Amino acid sequence: MTPSSNRQVLYDNIHDAIALTRVESRVLKSAYYQRLKWIRQLGFSFYVFSGATHTRFAHGLGVLHIMDKILHSIGKAVPEVDLFDHHKNDEATLFHRTMRLSALLHDIGTFPFSHTIELAYINHWRQQRAHGVKVQMANHETLGQSIILDTDFEGGITRILKEEGIDPAYLAAIIAGKSKDLLANQLLHSDVDADRMDYLLRDAHHTGIQLGLYDKDYLINKLTIGKIGNQEVLCVQEEAVNTVEYFLLCRYSWYSQIINDGTGYKFDLIAAKIYEYFLENGMAHTFEHLVKKVIFNPNEYFTFNDSYFMAKLHEYLAGRMTHPMIRELSEMLMGRHAPKQIKISPVEPTLVQSEDHRQELIREVTKVANWIKDELRRLDPSAWMIFDIPSNDVMFTKNWETIRKSNSADPRLNRDAVKILDRHGEIKLLIEVSNSLMKILSQYRNFIPRIYVSTPTYELLERNGILKAIREKRYK
Repeated sequence: MTPSSNRQVLYDNIHDAIALTRVESRVLKSAYYQRLKWIRQLGFSFYVFSGATHTRFAHGLGVLHIMDKILHSIGKAVPEVDLFDHHKNDEATLFHRTMRLSALLHDIGTFPFSHTIELAYINHWRQQRAHGVKVQMANHETLGQSIILDTDFEGGITRILKEEGIDPAYLAAIIAGKSKDLLANQLLHSDVDADRMDYLLRDAHHTGIQLGLYDKDYLINKLTIGKIGNQEVLCVQEEAVNTVEYFLLCRYSWYSQIINDGTGYKFDLIAAKIYEYFLENGMAHTFEHLVKKVIFNPNEYFTFNDSYFMAKLHEYLAGRMTHPMIRELSEMLMGRHAPKQIKISPVEPTLVQSEDHRQELIREVTKVANWIKDELRRLDPSAWMIFDIPSNDVMFTKNWETIRKSNSADPRLNRDAVKILDRHGEIKLLIEVSNSLMKILSQYRNFIPRIYVSTPTYELLERNGILKAIREKRYK
């Protein structure tokens, strides 16, 4: 069999033709990867941006394509004749294949509607931990690791990787961003990585919002490798400082305006609240069941997609015994009836410069939320409220203080931070460059707390002077 006969070509609306190796084709055809065709990349954002129905399946292929482009740019790619020849298993070829596979498989543990339903699992995990129940962290990274490491049977991802000469443990470490190889981690997990490069372009294309557009080819061509001691690190050439900063500005703007503060996120939170109720009442797969049972049945795991959540929602709506709040939220989600947002200081997007400032805001926002809850108990005990404090803020890049804490020996070895290779061969952090915008902007993070209520409840609060009291800082 010639190397060319091992090649499968798919066509993508962002990157055109994408060629796959034999191992990639086998992974692609598995039930585990085919499942991603039925998971929307942006959750319920299509409620606002009608074209945002693109999938994790396409995104994974896009990340693979960009990963390959980056590997060529930094001199870590092998010739195609070697890459597509499955008999070639030298170190360089295996590294090229493994990095492409890490890109393809990085979202293999994605939940239905992506981060929407994952949020429900994380919230449920927190509630269990708060009540003293010892359970493993419930997120898509943990689920994905189990699929890569534990499915050593016919049709399983582990078995496919082993049969094709790929080390599942090494691959899983890269996907987790915890490999001993810093360069490998950076290629998939850093401020300028293959994952971010694809989803910014893909999401911009499908939503029609151009905030995520940047010069992909120029940025990739200006990536290079530098050395700190014996450690290879991913760097950006000095002449592309403005280009990489524009990329970071695009990402910040995209998350602030589209992902974290748009109408679509209201529906994501509603869906997460509904699914959290399903978890609490034994109406959906627990995370433990997913990890210990479901992933070992490829066909069953395949069905754990967007349709799984929608089927549960339909079943709930058709039933007679329902919880009043969850019933109302379910009808709102089905009918695309958005809740009202109480967006009054301090419950509004705010730039924070320090952890102390952030904690002060959290205390104040929580105080407002608790006061509203108390008032609602008095005015209408049946009224509901969704209160959300982000676990992570939107930021341009890590600031100097954060980086220094994580890498006291040499901050330049921080995985995420952008490194600049200057014309003299010296490596600096982007935030150290004298004319870098990020030197200033890295000090700021966008803290976005949220309080949502139904329209009747919002009107009730307005009529009774509750919202006016918040505006005038008269809450207790």
